[in-house]
Amino acid sequence: MDVGVMVTNYNHRDWDRLLAGDYQQPPATPDAAIHRETILLGEMVEPLGFDALWCAEHYGSAYSMQGNPLQWLAYWAGRTKRIGMGTAVIVLPWWQPVKLIHEIAMLDLLLDGRKLHLGIGRGVSAHEYDGFSVPREESRQRFAEMVEILRASEQLRFSHEGKYYKVPDTTVRPMAPHRGHLFDNLKAAFNTPASMEQAAELGLGQMFVTGTTLDEMAVQVAKFNAIRGKKGMPPNQPTTMMYLHCSTDRDELAKGYRYAGEQAWAARNHYAVWNAVDFAGVPGYEDYAQRWRQGKDFVEERMKMAEDGHLIGTPEELIAKIKRTQEKISLEYLIVHPAHGSKPGPEARASLELFAKEVLPEVQKMATPIHEHSLGSEEALAAETSIGGAIG
Repeated sequence: MDVGVMVTNYNHRDWDRLLAGDYQQPPATPDAAIHRETILLGEMVEPLGFDALWCAEHYGSAYSMQGNPLQWLAYWAGRTKRIGMGTAVIVLPWWQPVKLIHEIAMLDLLLDGRKLHLGIGRGVSAHEYDGFSVPREESRQRFAEMVEILRASEQLRFSHEGKYYKVPDTTVRPMAPHRGHLFDNLKAAFNTPASMEQAAELGLGQMFVTGTTLDEMAVQVAKFNAIRGKKGMPPNQPTTMMYLHCSTDRDELAKGYRYAGEQAWAARNHYAVWNAVDFAGVPGYEDYAQRWRQGKDFVEERMKMAEDGHLIGTPEELIAKIKRTQEKISLEYLIVHPAHGSKPGPEARASLELFAKEVLPEVQKMATPIHEHSLGSEEALAAETSIGGAIG
C-alpha cells in the first residue's frame, strides 16, 4: 500500500478571534510562523520514505490555509526527487477550466514522470464561493461540467460548449507528459450520499476521510461500486485520509483525541459557522442543512468516532488498525494527516517520524485487494449511506 502525507497550514488558535469578529487585530500567531512549521513537516516526507505529499485547497479562514494547491505542489516538486504529489482536493467550480488544465499540465511536467494523484471536489463553504463570485447552488452542475472539460482536454485540440463554461478550440502547451492519460484516475471527495452517487455515475474514483465508523464506510464503498457496476464500470478502491497521532506514551495519545476533536470543531467553523450562510434552501446542500446546523458543536461526537476512524495509537495498534481498515473498505491508498487541531509542530513531526520508522514499512508491504463485500450488488444499491468528513 502506498502512503502519502497531508501537508497544509492550520492557524487553529486564531478561531476565537475570527468567531468574535475581531478584525482589528492580526492573529496572535502570524500565518508566516505556521507556514514555516508546515515547511518543516513537508521536508520530512521524502527522507522518511513516504510515497507522496498531498495538500488541500481552501481560502480566507484559519482552516487549511492552502490556496492554489498546484502552486504549493509545484514548490515541492522542485524540492524533491522521488515522491509523487496529490491534491485533496482541487475544488473544480472555483477554477476557470483552461487555466486549471494548463496548471495541471505544468505540474505534470515538473514531476518528470513521478505520480500526480488528482483528487477533485465541489466545495462547501459559502464564504469561499462568494469570494469567487460563483453561485454555490450551481456547484454540483459546474463540477460535472468541469469533469467533462478535463476529459476533453486529453485530446491534442479540444473545445467545449456548455451551460456554465465555453472553451474555443484550444491546445494545452506545453503538453503534459501524461497527456491522454492525465485524468484517467480522477478521484472525487464527497461528504454526502448525493455527491457520492454523482461521483460514481461520472466514473470517478472515491476519496474520503474516515469520518464515520468502518461499518458505515464499508456500506458506502459497496454502494459506490454498485452504481459503477450498473453503468458497466469496474469497481473502485478508495483513497482515504486519516488523522495521525502516533506515540508509545498513553498520556501523549490522550492528546491525540483532543486534537482530532479540535480539527472537527475547526472544520465546523470553516464550513458552517464563521462567515456562513445557512445551508437551508440551498440546492445541492440539503444533507448539510440537516447535519451541520449553524451553531451546533460536533467536537464530542467527532471525538467518539476518532477511535474507529483515525490513526491514534501505538505503532502496533496503528498497524492493526490500518490492516482492519483495508479489510473493511478495500483501502487502496492511505493519506496520513499528522498536523491538525492545535497540535504543535514538534509533536506532529515526532508523530510522523515514529510512524515512518515503526509503521510505514509494514503498511507499504500490505497487499491491497478489493474484497468481495466491496464489489457492489443490487442490495448495496438500496443501502442508505451517511454523511462523512471533510477531506481537508
